[in-house]
Amino acid sequence: MARLKLENYSAGYKDNIIIKNINLSVNSGEWLGVIGSNGSGKSTLIKGIMGIIKSFRGNIYLKEKDIKLFTKRRIAQTISFLPQQLNSNLMITVKELVALGRSPYKEFWEFDLNKNDQEKINQSLNLVDMYDLKDNLINQISGGQCQRAYLALALAQDPEILILDEPTNALDLKYQLKFLEIVNKLKVKSNISIITILHDLNLASRFSDKILALKDGHLAGFGSSNELINEKFIKSIFDINALVSDTPYGKQIYPVD
Repeated sequence: MARLKLENYSAGYKDNIIIKNINLSVNSGEWLGVIGSNGSGKSTLIKGIMGIIKSFRGNIYLKEKDIKLFTKRRIAQTISFLPQQLNSNLMITVKELVALGRSPYKEFWEFDLNKNDQEKINQSLNLVDMYDLKDNLINQISGGQCQRAYLALALAQDPEILILDEPTNALDLKYQLKFLEIVNKLKVKSNISIITILHDLNLASRFSDKILALKDGHLAGFGSSNELINEKFIKSIFDINALVSDTPYGKQIYPVD
């Protein structure tokens, strides 16, 4: 079943249409990697799905129902979004941050966490290997640990779809792999659908089940990395020459000039 589906979808800012006539679907337990050059519309696409910006045309379907039929609370219970910019200066503990993920399930007057909330919080902390740091302040942990704490927050929402906007940008090579391997384990264990924007094509190719490529706001390719990633495709999307090889870890891209 398609958990998320876009039909002839266009979105943008004020009267400026950035994303034009996009068609895509993301199934249960599937990882979609969104790629494209700077300004191609990747983040705009995500903001449109999340309802952060205006939709101009087309439809979004969430679990085969028009997303307009869902309340904001129901959407928040179904989709978790981890943005590019994370506040690492908060004077709250890791556990207090993660507890915010239970907000979509609480009424505005409810301040106490029930047993189910506590279980979801602890489960999320364990999934990202942050339980032992739960009492540490956010502004006193490393960048990689902060990234994992925010991932735990997103998971505490108990989502069916997890959207990550450039989640590895602030991480070194070791923690880029570690972070995405955690996400992949979550996908397999919990059957979560994953959507990521990744600038690193090698990581996108390695972890994604499907690739969606954008160019100037248009859909330029949609399929598996084996179907899409080749020298001609890379040239058409990024205007660079590159070598592409098959490895046990997926397609690997080597920019030349």
